[in-house]
Amino acid sequence: MFVAFVLASCSTSPAQQPAQPSPTPSKGFVVSAERKNASLVEIKALVSKMNAIIDKKAFSEWLPYLDDAYLNTYSDPQRLKDYSANSPFLKGNGIKLNSLEDYFRFVVVPSRAKVAVDDITFVDENRVEVWTVVDNERLLLYLLKLYGNSWKISSW
Repeated sequence: MFVAFVLASCSTSPAQQPAQPSPTPSKGFVVSAERKNASLVEIKALVSKMNAIIDKKAFSEWLPYLDDAYLNTYSDPQRLKDYSANSPFLKGNGIKLNSLEDYFRFVVVPSRAKVAVDDITFVDENRVEVWTVVDNERLLLYLLKLYGNSWKISSW
């Protein structure tokens, strides 16, 4: 499956990179079933919107869905250089990341355009891990943080 290849070929830290396997789901922060279900519905809708943005490669439309921690992390020149050097996918294709926009085009777009949310795990009151299942393997899609009433892709 192409998606599995792309997801597996670009390994990095779990903050919105290609999906990472989780051998055992974390127990997470305990919230009520109602809160979890309501949040899951919100997050599925958010990911659906982001999928459409990513699918059309609309970098400027993607930016408002990122928090400052994520922007700082994935705009850092040294991180981008390290990521370019250590990603088998990027290295194998001679791709060097120089900006957040490069990261979006060469990492996010191929690995996130058509993802589906299967579950979420609360880390604390305002942070969740977003999961998908591919070929019976649970993979981390996003780290999201709640800001008021809006979820944003984060890096922690």
